Amino acid sequence: MKVYKYRSIEEDIFKRDFETISNNSFYSSNYSMLNDPFDIYFNEEISQVIDLLKTLFPHSELDNLEKQFREVLNFKEEIGVYCLSTDFLNEQLWAYYATSYFGYCIEYDLDKLVDKGQNFDFQYQFEIDYKDNIPILGIEDLINLQDGFIRKMFATKKSAWQHEKEIRLIFDQYGMKKIHRSAITGIYFGIKTPEKIKENFYKLFGNDDVKFYEVFPSNFELDFKLVNETKRKLKHDINKFDFEILKHRINVSHESYYVLYKGSKNEIDIKEFILAFREAFLIKENNSLYIFDNKEVEPLIDIYPKNDEQYINYANSIISVCEDWEEAGINNPYKDFHYNEIINKR
Repeated sequence: MKVYKYRSIEEDIFKRDFETISNNSFYSSNYSMLNDPFDIYFNEEISQVIDLLKTLFPHSELDNLEKQFREVLNFKEEIGVYCLSTDFLNEQLWAYYATSYFGYCIEYDLDKLVDKGQNFDFQYQFEIDYKDNIPILGIEDLINLQDGFIRKMFATKKSAWQHEKEIRLIFDQYGMKKIHRSAITGIYFGIKTPEKIKENFYKLFGNDDVKFYEVFPSNFELDFKLVNETKRKLKHDINKFDFEILKHRINVSHESYYVLYKGSKNEIDIKEFILAFREAFLIKENNSLYIFDNKEVEPLIDIYPKNDEQYINYANSIISVCEDWEEAGINNPYKDFHYNEIINKR
């Protein structure tokens, strides 16, 4: 999913933001810096309920509940908030946040923004709920923190802001956050963005896969067109190989690709493909690459444990399994003792 951040080019702001982008970072603000005075605004009736319950039950039974409530309330003083939009052709956002089309809009890959491998303190991703009633925090909201208490506190805004189509990221601490270099996939310029600003971005992303667009009025609405594109300078040409990505898994510390390879199976070609694929796609230092020659194996990827027939079919479809620490080449760890044991039983 792609999400967007509109930015101004006022001198001090642009200088700060450009440096932040250059350092593969973004800044998550403290809630007090948000521009809506009603943001993170709520009524809570939990205190009254707890006080009432204390008259009916021993205090010790309510200590954990009250402690949990206070911790969540205190959480808002420390959190970092990063506000984005799902819309890059929003007239109000271009006018308000991008200095009336003099500014620009950053396109992010959302999955890479919320990668806990980059920021362990990332906690929540919310689509903003727009309503005119003040959120009321009740005792029932403590039962399901994310969909109750947390969502009401941090993901509710007045309906006057619904044109923003906001996605909000919540971190444990406000401040600078790191992103992978490939998280930025595009830059949209306004119709008044100075050429000097554009050139700065072209130079900055000269060795990255980034597309640059210009937003302009057309038939009484906004449209856009591609005006430039930069590419990474790779040692290996992945485009010379015929392949299909079957599955991609990624977590905090590791990622795995499962790939159907349709080319020559000689060892030299396989080695070159592995090197090219690693360079083009893998972003985690800890990674695994599974290369198959049979698409019918795809349903077996998620089956564990595999029965004997499934294990044999899976093993026979593998060209190579290559871990990040291994030299590129042909390697099939599934044709192991268990594989031979099954074969010998037949």
